[in-house]
Amino acid sequence: MFDYAVNFLHLLATSIWIGGAIYIHLILLPSLRRIDPQQSGKLQGIVAKKFSLVAWTCIIVLLITGYLKTPDGMLFDTSSEFGMTLMIKHVFIAGVIVVGLIIALYVVPNMSKAAPKPGEQPSPEFFKHRKRLQFLAMVNLVFGVLILVYASMLW
Repeated sequence: MFDYAVNFLHLLATSIWIGGAIYIHLILLPSLRRIDPQQSGKLQGIVAKKFSLVAWTCIIVLLITGYLKTPDGMLFDTSSEFGMTLMIKHVFIAGVIVVGLIIALYVVPNMSKAAPKPGEQPSPEFFKHRKRLQFLAMVNLVFGVLILVYASMLW
């Protein structure tokens, strides 16, 4: 029963994290281009903060459940095809964490500082951080999809 609960939590966290990232890139960001830049920037900042919390929660759940799902002795074993695939998946997970930290500790706070005040137009600094956020979020989405690809090779 414990294994089923771990698998369920792992799949749920994956679905929320990757699904949220796909939603942001395919629906939210294109939709934001259709509204006033000031309102768009404000909404994007709010969504970035909220999704960061959700994404980090999912990453923590994934790390814990992933560790529990990993067969004994296989965490850093590259002596087999299974171990090599798992190691490559772990490299992409590390990439997600590093990019996520850059977003959470640098990009989002600086974007919030540069956010336009009511009645102001967004500054070039704000657009620079917004573009950086969009790029890094896309990198994390690509890493997430690659993690799914390598995870599917382990089943």
